[in-house]
Amino acid sequence: MAKSENNEVMFGARGRVGNLVVFKNFGNNQTVIAKRPRRPENPVYTAKQIEVKQKFREAVVYAKGVISNTDLAAIYQMFAKPGTSVYNLALADYCKSPEITLINASGYQGQIGNQITVRAIDNFRVTEVKVSIYDTVDALLESGLAILSANNLDWVYETSSLNTSLAGTKITAEAKDMPGNSTVETITL
Repeated sequence: MAKSENNEVMFGARGRVGNLVVFKNFGNNQTVIAKRPRRPENPVYTAKQIEVKQKFREAVVYAKGVISNTDLAAIYQMFAKPGTSVYNLALADYCKSPEITLINASGYQGQIGNQITVRAIDNFRVTEVKVSIYDTVDALLESGLAILSANNLDWVYETSSLNTSLAGTKITAEAKDMPGNSTVETITL
């Protein structure tokens, strides 16, 4: 693969030249010259490949929706790096779910006002974190939204009900991002 930057002869060239090479434009002044991709005539896809293809189709629809919505496009534009379009950023955001890297329940003693901290990250933005507390027989004791802390990384949930039996209590955190992807993690005390 060859790259051509700021080349007045090749500037803006795109498309296929016979069956040999293709020209692609990236960024502001970058043209890539690559070998023409070949696809098999009758591909056989695995279940995982079909799942990935479907997810990508959905991501394309989401990204097109973002660029047609001026409010959403403006949010993505604020975080787009040079050479990255709003469309590409939205596409990548749809394809990646948030990660929960920590559920810190060291401050939880079963009392009202105790705090549980959840660290959730995403390639773009985590929009909400919901914390649920279940007793030893999986009955829901309480549930609610956590508040983003000042470090923009941790989400803090303040408990609102008593729990007299801590051993075996389950704390579940669910993080969501802009496209609605969610991740759920659970710890047991």
